[in-house]
Amino acid sequence: MAQFPILPIWTDAYIADTQHLTNEEHGVYLRLLMFAWRTVECALPDDDRRLALMVGVTAKKWAALKPVVMKFWMLSEGAWTQKKLTAEREKVERTREQKVAAGFASSRSKGLKNNDRASTAVVQPLPTAHPTADQLSISISTEEDKSSSLLSETSSDQAAKSRKRSSYPDAFESFWLIYPTTANMSKKEAFDAWKKLDVEDREKCARAVGAYRAYLRGKPDLEVIHACRFISKRRFDGFADVGLKLVEAVSEETWVVRLRRARKIAQWSSAEWGPSPGTDGCRVPSHLLDPADGSGWTEMVVAA
Repeated sequence: MAQFPILPIWTDAYIADTQHLTNEEHGVYLRLLMFAWRTVECALPDDDRRLALMVGVTAKKWAALKPVVMKFWMLSEGAWTQKKLTAEREKVERTREQKVAAGFASSRSKGLKNNDRASTAVVQPLPTAHPTADQLSISISTEEDKSSSLLSETSSDQAAKSRKRSSYPDAFESFWLIYPTTANMSKKEAFDAWKKLDVEDREKCARAVGAYRAYLRGKPDLEVIHACRFISKRRFDGFADVGLKLVEAVSEETWVVRLRRARKIAQWSSAEWGPSPGTDGCRVPSHLLDPADGSGWTEMVVAA
């Protein structure tokens, strides 16, 4: 399944913008919207051969359709983007980020309640974009406590039923939410591999997802690693601390686009772009920066 399987379409706006299209042009345009939506960067490649294959027409037919359907798109940095589609994706990404933050907050709340029962006053860290070891351990210990109490109060048959998991710990749910999952991935297999990691490696694995997604952006034809293998084969080791190693030299035009987006949402993606403005090691050309850049910005959760 795609990271964002549902594409919201405002029918009134769509009909108003596309009344001049033929039925064939409607079909081609809608397919392009869907293909772009399913990509990590929410864009189409500047490659006529691939675009023709996407919409199922010959190169000659695509040459005739392109001037009409691509008027809705803008070409920049080797990719076609659609303004309304990009805006809708940003809304969906913000909703997902809020759910991730809520998951860590819920995990923290459960951990505090368990500590109160044990009369142990331990201050838990606040949730962050990249979970810390403490945050990752909270929900795991909560599930273990529940399992122990159930086993002590039931017979063996009842215990087997009690061990059947109806939900996953919040920390793992947050990892699964940001990982670039596909239809052939088993969530249970991924969780079974996750359980075998210690707390430090769980934190490391979660931290690696942002860098891995940035890596995939640069290799659009590369198959995504199954989440189970990403964990069990320790593929996350190669991405957890790469940081700037995945940030290749980019043009000033690219930095302008990134800065424009960052200023709009007050967020910066360190995993993709390196240290934010105002911090040591920032790679943005100084003459492109404004004095207020970086002030009050938060870490961006990488989108799919």
